[in-house]
Amino acid sequence: MGHMRLNDVVAEIVGEVIAGRAINKRQAAVNRWDDIDADGQYLAGIDGVVTRIDTRARRLKLRAEQAVAPEQTELPFSLPAAVAMDLEGTTLVSTRQLTRAEFARAIEIRNQQIANDSAALREWREAMRQADQFWAENPTWRFGDCLEAILTRNGLSDLRGEVLE
Repeated sequence: MGHMRLNDVVAEIVGEVIAGRAINKRQAAVNRWDDIDADGQYLAGIDGVVTRIDTRARRLKLRAEQAVAPEQTELPFSLPAAVAMDLEGTTLVSTRQLTRAEFARAIEIRNQQIANDSAALREWREAMRQADQFWAENPTWRFGDCLEAILTRNGLSDLRGEVLE
């Protein structure tokens, strides 16, 4: 049993990625498992189960009940068998059990998730547009090189590092 907090081990692993090393997340977790203290291993175990529940629930699709006429069992839509009832995705509810108000809430949540994803996609596209100005002349550059050039161009060359939540 290790002596480090779970968040500290995760931060070190992510720090390796930020520093430029590509990692296999699963292998990194296995390699560092013994460094994590008992509370962290318990939480990581719980988080792992939660992740598996989430993944399995999202993969399952709502299916029509077996009807008298098997050729009419197709639904005119495809929905997950369970949906999140909050933005964090911590509360899953069977799609079949949703009331109308809950169904409307599920749509609102999905709409917000799409809006958040769209905003993130706009940021990625803008970053690429900015970097393309430098990649055009330096096609072997990494994004970090372009980022430094963007910062220098904007008079912010002394800023370095990543912003972590």
